[in-house]
Amino acid sequence: MKIKPGKKVLLSWMDCYVPEKDLFFLSKEHLDYELDFTDVLLMPKEEFYNHSTYRQVNYVNGYEYWNIMNVDYVIIAHKEWIETIPEDKKRFLLNAQVQSGRGLVFPVTFVHDLAEIPASYVIDGDVILQRYMWEKLNKSCKEQILTTLVYEWWDKGECEKPPESLPDFLKPYANSFASSQGANCLAAVLFAISKGKQDWFIYEWVHQKTFLEKLKQYDYEELLTDELHHGDVVLWTEENGVIQHAAYHLGEELYFNKDGQTIFNPWKILSKEQLYKEWEHLTIVKYRPCNEVF
Repeated sequence: MKIKPGKKVLLSWMDCYVPEKDLFFLSKEHLDYELDFTDVLLMPKEEFYNHSTYRQVNYVNGYEYWNIMNVDYVIIAHKEWIETIPEDKKRFLLNAQVQSGRGLVFPVTFVHDLAEIPASYVIDGDVILQRYMWEKLNKSCKEQILTTLVYEWWDKGECEKPPESLPDFLKPYANSFASSQGANCLAAVLFAISKGKQDWFIYEWVHQKTFLEKLKQYDYEELLTDELHHGDVVLWTEENGVIQHAAYHLGEELYFNKDGQTIFNPWKILSKEQLYKEWEHLTIVKYRPCNEVF
């Protein structure tokens, strides 16, 4: 089966997908173009990546920091600033964003009504989104772009039908999209092993040490058998022990799963075949409540 984001979720995405402030990523060579930095902040990358504001999840996920390359400085600008600079400098700046590999850039083919996109924001077959431009797009255009991004760029929507035995606390989330950024796979597992008693867990961006500590608090121990029961947790780790992914076993070779921490990564019911194929290059580690470990 396939899933898609509902109207309520899409409305939330329209608001949060493009962050409030504009960021522009530049190399040292880009500074030779004599841009006017009077009305913006020009921040060295070391300060930027350690800045409490710009490490927030909306910025990290929206601009996809993990893909950015060859950057030395970041312009922090009010959303209307890009509209006040000369056209040649605007296009130069937007082209530099394509070169940097940052997010909020996608092929023009993702937009059904290209007339809605101002010509300045189309560079060599790519559309570059910035906040002010995004706000000016009509609702139907935003909805179409976001829906296309899910299926063409991020996730095909394929999943398994929830089993009849699916616990009630997972039913509102199974095969659905989050309305905000940040929820990751470790958070999904912690929510599941809490039996839904801590419903806010599922929206968190949980890191490895916090996750492993929580497994101990819920009396989970490493499992030495290959056989899995409902409620077991499966981790996929690198050679150095770093956890790359985790999922919650539902029985019947089905898993409650979330790939990634963006709004475009849904909570899904996946088969063992689907899940294990994705992470087959990593080492599997399994956990079970200690009163059931054997």
